[in-house]
Amino acid sequence: GLYLLGISFTTIVTTLATAPFTIYHFNRFPLYSVAANVAAVPITGFWVMPWAILSVLLMPLHLEFLALHPMAWGIDAISFIAKGVTSWPGAVMNLPSMPEWGLGVLGLGGLWLAIWRRRWRYLGLLPVALGLASIWLSRPPDILIAGEGKSMAVRDADGNYLPSLGRGERSTEETWTKRAASHLGPVWPASGASADGSLACDAGSCVYRARGRTVTIIRDADHFDRAQCSADLVLANVPAWRLCRGARIIDSIDVYRNGGYAIWLDPGAINVENVRDDQGDRLWSPKRGRENPYQ
Repeated sequence: GLYLLGISFTTIVTTLATAPFTIYHFNRFPLYSVAANVAAVPITGFWVMPWAILSVLLMPLHLEFLALHPMAWGIDAISFIAKGVTSWPGAVMNLPSMPEWGLGVLGLGGLWLAIWRRRWRYLGLLPVALGLASIWLSRPPDILIAGEGKSMAVRDADGNYLPSLGRGERSTEETWTKRAASHLGPVWPASGASADGSLACDAGSCVYRARGRTVTIIRDADHFDRAQCSADLVLANVPAWRLCRGARIIDSIDVYRNGGYAIWLDPGAINVENVRDDQGDRLWSPKRGRENPYQ
């Protein structure tokens, strides 16, 4: 009983200690890890590890297979437990990525708790709480553009991302939804509007409206209505600065030079981030050339 209690306690401690980093990198938080470890850790300690040690001792005699096969049975049992627990309803909580400052503040709070021994060490709980709260303080981008410029996505009223291509950059789109803890919605209509009415498309362009802002997305330069250049922002997967002179534009040239884009729409401003700005200028970075007039 004490052994199982020790497993439960250490599982809780390690889960809480690593949870912020798990959420930040994988956007997942396991809820039933204690149950899985109570069943799997004894198998590891009493079955898998002894056979592993014996296999090493048998290696000089080339008889390690005598121990590796029983060891594999234990590993299969652990895998069976893991698959069973993760199949339980609500076994994993999907969470959006916390901002980098939130992870840093949380890490400092955890260090403060761990290093000091006096009562004022509990002050570290304040930055820990702030770091956890940053998950809900951050807002996912309203528009995302893949680094290759072929795929875009806009966020609908339900928080789902509507992809521009049915068979686009699937791994990129899955990363987008995972980082925002959302889902992938229907593909942009060839003609008509999305279910929530935020996106309306025709043969030449799409118009996306959110938070009091209007964004024109050029689909076909030959059928594009130049009157739509008056939007707050113009996006295009083709060179478009000549199509909408004087407008705020992010086109295929910008994506080629700066990588993927994330765009937040607000009534007071439109915030734009791209991969290149996040990475910074390096000696091996190509020249920027034409600057994006919107940045």
